[in-house]
Amino acid sequence: MTGKAELGRTTRRRGVGWAIRAAALMIVLLFGAANYLVLDYAIERADSFVAETERTLVRNEFSHQIDQVVQYQSQLSFWDKAFNELADGMPDDTFVRDQMRDWMWSDFGFSWMILTSPDGEKVLGVQRGEKVSERKAREKLHWVSDLTRRAERAYREALSPDRGGWVVAGAKADPDLLTPALPEIHVSGMRLIDRVMSIVVVQAVIPKTLYIPANRLEPTLLITVKPVSQKMLANTERRLGVRDLGFTPIVTQEPGLLMTPVGGDTYNPMVTSWRPNMPGSFVWRSALPQIALFVLVFAGVMLFVTLRFSALVRALQRSETKNAFLARHDPLTGLKNRSGFDEEMSRAIKKGENKPFAILALDLDKFKAVNDRHGHAAGDAVLQAVARRFSERVGRRGCVARLGGDEFCVLLTGEHSREHLVELAASLVLDAQIPIAYDGQLLLIGGSAGIAQFPQHGKTVHDVMVMADAALYAAKNAGRNRAVHAGDMDRAEIAEAGEARAA
Repeated sequence: MTGKAELGRTTRRRGVGWAIRAAALMIVLLFGAANYLVLDYAIERADSFVAETERTLVRNEFSHQIDQVVQYQSQLSFWDKAFNELADGMPDDTFVRDQMRDWMWSDFGFSWMILTSPDGEKVLGVQRGEKVSERKAREKLHWVSDLTRRAERAYREALSPDRGGWVVAGAKADPDLLTPALPEIHVSGMRLIDRVMSIVVVQAVIPKTLYIPANRLEPTLLITVKPVSQKMLANTERRLGVRDLGFTPIVTQEPGLLMTPVGGDTYNPMVTSWRPNMPGSFVWRSALPQIALFVLVFAGVMLFVTLRFSALVRALQRSETKNAFLARHDPLTGLKNRSGFDEEMSRAIKKGENKPFAILALDLDKFKAVNDRHGHAAGDAVLQAVARRFSERVGRRGCVARLGGDEFCVLLTGEHSREHLVELAASLVLDAQIPIAYDGQLLLIGGSAGIAQFPQHGKTVHDVMVMADAALYAAKNAGRNRAVHAGDMDRAEIAEAGEARAA
């Protein structure tokens, strides 16, 4: 009996032992499964957050590029000279050659520029600076017919009777925008033109007065096509920190490829695509071997999970900080870009407050000659050197921004005397004139500056920027390498500077 009892106790102990082992195994499995599910969810949310952030950045970037094309095109479509030239039909070859061809292709890179009546009866086309046959121009009109219809409709909806003719409704000025507001008669879209994704803008040609005589009611529509070049895509990749940015058909289903529509064009079968900076694959490769170790060492598991999640949050924070920095700064010089400068303006000039501030608009002289003669690498070196000098000169007194190309702008908040501003602007001009060493030679440029103050020279941010711009062009017209204060300009000089900028 004793032997049987001992055997029974042994059997029970083994049963309890197996139960404990099974329970321990179940706990380990549940713990491992819980860690797996938590990690999988965190990675999914992290990937989703990064993807949505990059989509927003890409959409905003292309929206900004479209706005720039609209501004460029408005210099011809919103122009008295162009409107008068179209009075008797399409412009002659002299006007096309002298006023349209070179600067629309060479300066702005429009591959196509087409003038057409809404019914398509009259058509004139210019491709890459060369006038083309009417047949070839009509072939391109076929691909943008919906945009021309929308542009004609927008034009007619903006008309109202006035003085025996018609007047186009003007755009409501936005004091927070640095670019001038335009009448809401333009439409835009992204289209595949000549096998290259392009920004297409269509709007009626109207005079700056916005007055349309009764006999000129039928509009002439201007269509411009700006190709999205590989260089533009490469620059956007650097600014946003993405890879393989391009365009792909909307029906594409390729793993690991993010896509988003841009331009708000429902007729565009292509979407923007790129390879996202997803942290998920990296986290999986790093964490899976560790999970096996976590199951064996429970205490180590909890500590490691905490550390891993902390590292993940820090990685996301660094990624978000980097993206936020790229969205507001010029990647070449490190200065604020136009978007960052707009934010500085909004912070400095709060709604309902009339605190004084000053704007210094600066432009480099002979910079294009450096680019043409020595190459873009030399131009980049010049921009970096000038940006560094400007930043050191202004210091903490204000914000220095590069608005694009060789255009810079300085925001100074608070009360400043005319003499102090002129002295600072003159110092910045002198900084631009100091030779820049590059590749064993000295590069020589110059600079011009325009100064305007709020509220002396305008009641809104836009008005002050316009006056600073006018003073800048007055400085250029006066011989360059100098600074002009808006208070020193008379009406004739302001008008002359405005005409020079329009030209």
